[in-house]
Amino acid sequence: MRLLGFMIIVLSMAFLSFNTQHNPIYKKWRLVAEEITYFNPDYTAYDGAKNRLDSVKNETVEFLADGSFKSREANGTYTISKDSIHLKINQQTVSYKYQLSDSKLRMETFFKKNEFMVRSRLYLE
Repeated sequence: MRLLGFMIIVLSMAFLSFNTQHNPIYKKWRLVAEEITYFNPDYTAYDGAKNRLDSVKNETVEFLADGSFKSREANGTYTISKDSIHLKINQQTVSYKYQLSDSKLRMETFFKKNEFMVRSRLYLE
């Protein structure tokens, strides 16, 4: 009986570690660029601001299997639902659509301003 109980515990631990170790989001990502695009409310180009693509150096974010993340700017928690990552920092939540492809992560969110909208895309490797 002890052997059976021991085997169940070992197999359970192996199954849980397999599930958490093989999710490709669980790693330390290097932020390489941020793209900012401005839109009118009807999604046409907004002329009042210039779109930009900025390269980023020495910024990382690490998504841990326990639902927390760490970065130089802030630490917090996150949840994943379908194609979105919801980051919670200091009681505020920011949601990003994300895509994983070829060990690269792209995260995208929209912010609404009075006269226009801003799309922020983060490119991570």
